[in-house]
This record gives sequence, C-alpha cells and structure tokens, in this order.
Amino acid sequence: MNVSPEFLWDVIVIGGGPAGSTAATTLAQAGRRVLVLEKSKFPRFHIGESLLPYNRKIFEELGVWEKVSAAGFTKKRAAQFIMGNDSRGNRLDFSKGSFTEFPDAMQVERAKFDEILLEHSRENGAEVREESQVLGHVVEKNRVLVQYKSADGQKHEVAASYLIDASGLGNFTASRESLREYYAEHRKIAIFGHFEEVDMPKGEEEGDILIVRRENSWLWMIPLSGKKTSVGLVIDALDFKALQKKPDEVFHDAIKSTNAVQKRFAVATSSDELHVVADFSYKNERLVSPRVVRVGDASGFIDPMFSSGVLLAMASAQQGGQVIHKALESGKPLTAGMKRYEKDNRKRIAIYWEFIENFYKLHFTQFFFQPQNRFKLVCAVNAVLAGRTNLSFAVWWRLRLFFFLAWLNKRIPIAERIQIS
Repeated sequence: MNVSPEFLWDVIVIGGGPAGSTAATTLAQAGRRVLVLEKSKFPRFHIGESLLPYNRKIFEELGVWEKVSAAGFTKKRAAQFIMGNDSRGNRLDFSKGSFTEFPDAMQVERAKFDEILLEHSRENGAEVREESQVLGHVVEKNRVLVQYKSADGQKHEVAASYLIDASGLGNFTASRESLREYYAEHRKIAIFGHFEEVDMPKGEEEGDILIVRRENSWLWMIPLSGKKTSVGLVIDALDFKALQKKPDEVFHDAIKSTNAVQKRFAVATSSDELHVVADFSYKNERLVSPRVVRVGDASGFIDPMFSSGVLLAMASAQQGGQVIHKALESGKPLTAGMKRYEKDNRKRIAIYWEFIENFYKLHFTQFFFQPQNRFKLVCAVNAVLAGRTNLSFAVWWRLRLFFFLAWLNKRIPIAERIQIS
C-alpha cells in the first residue's frame, strides 16, 4: 500500500457526481488542494435527469453555465402534473411565477452532464482519479486517511485535512457509522429506463416533464432528446411485493393501465434494459462529523417526484465546500459553519419533503390539481418547485396558507372531489 508521507491534500472528495464535482470546483477555485476519488469511469449512466431553474444560479457561480448551456440539452419550461386517467392536469410554467427568478431549466442525459461538471473540476485545479474505489477511512486528530483501490488493482492511502463524502446513495461514511435512517412509511421502489418514440408534448409544451399521479404510485416522463424519453415508475415497496411479479412486468402493467401514459406508448420501443432502485428515501442521523461533511445524496435522499435531486445535491455541496474552506483556516475538526451547514441542508430537504408527503394524500392531490391563484398561492408553489429554497416571507406565508387549505380540504370540500386514476 502506498502511504502518503505528508499532507498532499487539503480535502479529499469521495464521488465525482454533481455533488462531488460541485464541492471540488468550489474548493479548487478557492485555492485549495483537492483530490476527487470516483469509482466509475465517466461517462456512465445515471438517473435524475430533470433539472430545476434555480440550478442555473449554481452553474453561474461555479463558472460552468456556458458549458452546460452549450451542450445541447433539452430546454424545460414547465412541469405537468397529470391524473392517471388523463381527466385533469396542472401545468406549472416557470416563466409565469411572480416569485420565480429563472424561467426555465434543462432535461439532461446524466452521462454527458456529469462528465461536463467533473471535467470542469479538473480544469479548475482539482485532481480527479476515476476508477478509484474507496475502501475505508480513518479520522485522526489532525487528518483523515482514506484507503482506495485504483483501476490496476493497487491499494493506496492518502491523507487530507478534511473529507467530503459525496458518494451518493452508497452513503459511504454514514453507512460505516450506521447513521442511515429510512423513512418508515415511505419505502419505495423505482423502475425506470429509456425509450424511443414516446409521444411527448410538442409546440409550446415541448420539453415539459410529465408527472403522472396514479392511485398509490406515480410515473415520470422526461424528454431527453427528440426521440429519447426517460420513463420511470415509483411504487410502494409493499405494493410491489404484493403483486408477486418481476420489475419489468410491474412496470409495463402500470404503463398499460394508465391512460395518460399508455396513449403515448403506441409506437414506443425500449432503448435499454430497465433499472431498479429500492428503498432509496432516507436521511442520516448526522451530516457532519469531526473532519467529515456529507453532501448530495450522501446527506440524504428523497422521492424524486419534484426533480429536486440535482439541485439539492449541488446546493449542499456548494455550501459544504464553502464551510470546509473556512474550516481549513481555523484547523478545527468541527466548526460552527459545519453545524450550520447541517441545519441549512435539512431545511432545504424539508421544503420538498412536505410536498412529497402530501402529494400521496388524496385531499392534497384534489386541491393541487384544481389550482386557484388567489393571493398568488400558485406562484408561491411554482417558486419552490422551480428550486427556490431561500424563501422570502412573501413566499413562506403563501405556502403555509396553501398547505392549510389543502389540509382543510380533507374536512370541508374546498376542491371538487375528483378521482385519481
């Protein structure tokens, strides 16, 4: 094993996805010595392809906006929420919200998108080692030791003052410390793949993501290009088990039995095999430990219903990188800034978690699918679903009123009693 004889690095980042590359770029631009250890060879397949308008703010601050905007990704102007029986829909146009600063976003193929971000980290001075599988880590008084295996099978050990865990759903450091906590009543399974020739919206609505609400599950449809569409089913783990069918059978049965989707699959063909991810919604007991900060999906992951994954990952990684930069100045293993990061990140996630939990409830769905913009309530919802997590008072009180009215709808018929599927 090759042991680092001295502090070669200020920070080691585990993972080169959007969170890892964001943290690495943030630190490298601040003049820090950064090593990124990524287990895969980019480009590689990944899910989470629909971005939010507020991603642009982070792109601009990282200096990568021009590269991302020039990559030819599909423009996303709105999100459409549709009943499974195709009886109703609610289109949130990001350009029409009073509290939304950015009018559109992108639908991205993650293989290409992630590679752009990781290469940008390299160009800004971070050293990136792909095909480097992290095996373990040890936190000492003044440093963190990380063991990894390179592509040639050799084992190495490197040292840094701090470690940023951006290992994604693998949740490397938290898993080793048994910090992962699943949401007890929200254990889901996602079955997804890419398809050709799906009949997606055209004209003004071209590029829209479609979120199709079924009775106890939902489907996403994300247009990645003129012909390719990402389609996925999210279903409760217990419901999946009760069906006693293989994932591909469950997926295709859902397509056939959902009018809003089935009509779009008349000539669709699969372009690759289906993928399955189980029990993906979780949180960690702690997001920071002495000399360690967890960012992105390694800080927690929630149902992707509102496409918040990449935004939350990059926002957490940017702040995580900033607090580590400050921690390097003090040398303290655990700083007030690191603790504040944990609080802020949980707050960002909680904003979307409230929508997710309620979206599975009938009284909320009935209210959500029959929007009235009185008091600009829909504008407030639009702002959050566009990715605004720093809520002004004007947005905050409108959201509270919106959720109160949705709650009241369970007891008093504020909205028409409509069927889900």
